[in-house]
Parts: sequence; structure tokens; C-alpha cells
Amino acid sequence: MSAIRIGMCPFLTESVHGQLREAGIKTTLDLITADAEALSQKAEIPYKEMLALRRVLLAQTASFPVSGKDLYETAMASISILTTGCYSVDDLLDGGLYTGEITEIAGEVAAGKTQFCMTCASAVICRAKQNVYYIDTNGSLMAERVLQIAEHSGQEIEESTFQRMRCQQTFDIFALLSELEKLRCQILQQTDGFYSDMKLLVVDNIASVINPVLGGQQMDGHGLMVTLSRKLKQLAVDCSIAVLITNNMVGGNWDRARTPGLGKTWSHVPNTRIIITPINGQREISLVKSSKMQTNTSVSCVITDGGVLPSQADPS
Repeated sequence: MSAIRIGMCPFLTESVHGQLREAGIKTTLDLITADAEALSQKAEIPYKEMLALRRVLLAQTASFPVSGKDLYETAMASISILTTGCYSVDDLLDGGLYTGEITEIAGEVAAGKTQFCMTCASAVICRAKQNVYYIDTNGSLMAERVLQIAEHSGQEIEESTFQRMRCQQTFDIFALLSELEKLRCQILQQTDGFYSDMKLLVVDNIASVINPVLGGQQMDGHGLMVTLSRKLKQLAVDCSIAVLITNNMVGGNWDRARTPGLGKTWSHVPNTRIIITPINGQREISLVKSSKMQTNTSVSCVITDGGVLPSQADPS
């Protein structure tokens, strides 16, 4: 709370200001929280004047009241739900990828993480007609594959469709941090129309740039990982975009199951985490972390020319 100063309101004259300070009232918080009747007697200020002074200062310094209904409507207006391109995964995620949140898909090498990312990117540019920024850290992105998925989506492919997607390769954490900062500035400055309609950021694969700076003589590796997580969260929340990242599976000793990489510190970063697992030629996608849906649920999918699609055996 701000300090009480002479002239803040018509009632706050030099003499009143001096009387309040002698009574131990130095900030608006002191005045508002004090017992009005006791303070009136102690400062020798008429009770009605004391109440009027409190009302004026409270109106000047208090936050504007917002009803729960208005707050909810404002929040919903800033949230978009983007389809993943696979309706069974959308159901698993309570509609799809949420702007303002980080969704992580973890899995073994060649489990289908990149296929999932390309399916999501294709769905956003073709169905939602929104823009996608795709950061590739290990050379897995294939433009021809995204085009193939788009052609199988049933949506009309226009000349401008692939202008909605931009790609960037970064192969170390420093380049990635620099790219994310440039991206944030571009979105906030709105100097390029592409960023006005950008709704999805994909980072495939996050572990490949973090793992080299962890352990060994890299003492600042943990700090770099925290900095990266902070930048991703800032982009998601401040710029109202959905962030989709991929991660690897690690562990698997005789007494431990394999888990998503980067440890407990990173486990708190994604709002939603799903794991993709190859089983008998199909893919099981399991929800293991979510603030909206029941976890430990899964759906069966297949990877086809059209990307990641529901399995015929999946009841959803």
C-alpha cells in the first residue's frame, strides 16, 4: 500500500496528515485496517470525516472489483483449444491442446513423437487455419510428411496453407533460448502478421538440447534447464499460445520402470503429459499428468499416411 501524502484527497489536509502520523498511521493500509472509532479519538478527527477519508482512499487505491462471471468470461475468451488431428486423443485431452499451457509427449526413440507433432501441426494449419512455429532440434521434421498428412486430412489445401507454418532448426540449448526470446519479441511487437495468428509452438525434441548440459562438469546445466522452462511458460501464458514439446524415456533398471526424462524438476513444467508406446504395430497414448482429466487413461492409435489416427479397435 502507498504512503499517505498531503493532497491525496480533499480531506487529507496538512493538519489531518500530521494528526494521522502522530497516531501511527503512515500508509493507506494502516488507515483502512484501523478501527475507525478508536482512530478518530486518538487522532482527534471527527468520526464522520474519518469515515469519508477512508472511503475516498479505499476507492483510489483498491483494485477494481470483478465478478466471478466476468473473470470466467475473460479467461475463456483468451483460451483456444486446438485439435491434435486425432479425435480420440482430443477426447483424452479434454478437447485438445490448450493455449496458455505446455503439453508434453514422451516416448522411446521411433515411438511416434515426431509423427504426433507433425499431425498436430497439420491439423492446426489446415483445420483451425492458425499459424504454427515448429522448432526442430534433431533434424526429424520432414516438410513432405506434413504435406502428406495435410492431403489426407480431407481439408482443402490452398496455396496459402503452408504459409501458416514456419520452421527453425536449433541444435543446442543456447540457440534454443535465443530463438524463444526472439519469438516472444516478435509476438509481442506484432510487426509480422504471421505472429498475430500464431497459436501453436512445437519444440521437438526438448531432451536433445538439455541432456548435453546436465551432469559432468556442466555445473550450470540445471540453471539453463530452469531458464528454458520459464521461457516456455512465458510464451504459453503471456502470448496465449499452446506449446507442444517432446521428451525421451529413461531408466528401466530391473527395479524401476522407464519414465520421461529430465527428472523431477522438469516433471513440474508441462501442464499435461502423455506417453506414446508402440504395442503390436499400434500406438497406445496414455495420459499420465493433467489438471483437467482423469489420468492413467489411454487410447489406441495407428500411424498412417494421414498421421496419427484412431485405431479401429479403439471404442472412442
